Amino acid sequence: MKLFSFFTLIFFTLMPLQNLQAAPHKIDGISAIVDSTPILESDIQNRFQIVKERVPGGVMTDNIHRQILNQMIDETLQVNYARKIGMRASSSNVDNAILGVAKNMNLDLQGLKNVLASKGIDYSRYREQIEQEILMNNVKREIIKKRIVISDQEIDDYLSSETSITKEKEQVHFRHLLIRASDPEQAKEKITEIASKINSEDDFIQQAIENSDGQFAIEGGDLGWRPLNQLPPLFVRALDTEKGPLIGPLQSNAGFHLLWVIEKRSPDVTLQQQTKVRHILVRPNEIRNLEQTKELADEIYKKLKNGNDFTELAKKYSEDQGSTLQGGDLGWVTPGTMVPEFEDMMNQTKVGDISKPFRTQFGWHILEVEGRREADISNKVKRKNAEQALIAQKQDIVLGNWLDELRADAFIDIKN
Repeated sequence: MKLFSFFTLIFFTLMPLQNLQAAPHKIDGISAIVDSTPILESDIQNRFQIVKERVPGGVMTDNIHRQILNQMIDETLQVNYARKIGMRASSSNVDNAILGVAKNMNLDLQGLKNVLASKGIDYSRYREQIEQEILMNNVKREIIKKRIVISDQEIDDYLSSETSITKEKEQVHFRHLLIRASDPEQAKEKITEIASKINSEDDFIQQAIENSDGQFAIEGGDLGWRPLNQLPPLFVRALDTEKGPLIGPLQSNAGFHLLWVIEKRSPDVTLQQQTKVRHILVRPNEIRNLEQTKELADEIYKKLKNGNDFTELAKKYSEDQGSTLQGGDLGWVTPGTMVPEFEDMMNQTKVGDISKPFRTQFGWHILEVEGRREADISNKVKRKNAEQALIAQKQDIVLGNWLDELRADAFIDIKN
């Protein structure tokens, strides 16, 4: 599932900023009011410029306008709810997220500010959008944590099922179209009519843009690659039994669904590679800025290259509370447990070597790879993976139901 909200953080991370257009300086009216929060027409136009290259045809139609407005209403509802329950995004979290965006663009913070300014994008507004992204991500995780409880029996059943054995490595790239079922008979009639108009992927894209209530409607319903064992069982059964590429209609508690299968793949199943690693972490703080922290990391690295003991330096300098007393020892690390920057550097470093200092959202690291092995996944890890797969199967519906509740309780005034 794409848990992260669709726009700000993801697109500023993945898209070159030269593709963004300056935000309009003229406020040309209110498109909607969500409780007491206005959504401006200029906000919608600016959002379209951000997603334009991902919109089939790249043209702002009435349907695209409606889908963007619906997205922004949903985002506003989520942010308002997060603030209502007292959730806040700390300045340091916002700063780290922005620094991550800058790093992905090979820029420092001032470089990012300069690029934003050159494109007419106000930095304070951009920072506010990043803060809202963090709030939405955090509140979604909280809702998932509260509303999805996986029992030991569910995990046992999953591990003994065919899905666990055969679907763990299989993935499917597909599009999704959802019609919510406030009136099931009317929704069924509507999706049946939609299905009758779909003879190609282009048809599916057009119908998704025009009609889908799904989160990624303006992308033609493209959900990207998904592991089969993390899809709802309803989808998995249909993907197994129907030839496709058009699958459905399928009925669930969320409504009626159509799927369009683009591609399937089944990577070879291999033993899990584990890496024995230790590290030293130094963090920026109130008295040591990011550049000074890098200088400290470089100094520690020189000491290591000159033969100083890694364990002793970790105990002296490392600010990772979980590993400092163990001389920076992280034990045997399995894929997917570390942030991407750490995992990439760990995979690049040969056994016995020490990496150069590198940065993650937590600070500057130096790591040493002590060994590698291929091993069967332990029962504890298998159960944790099973729990995560079961949560993934349920979270789309749970979050959809939660959004429906927010809409039902809110004052939403859409202007003509």
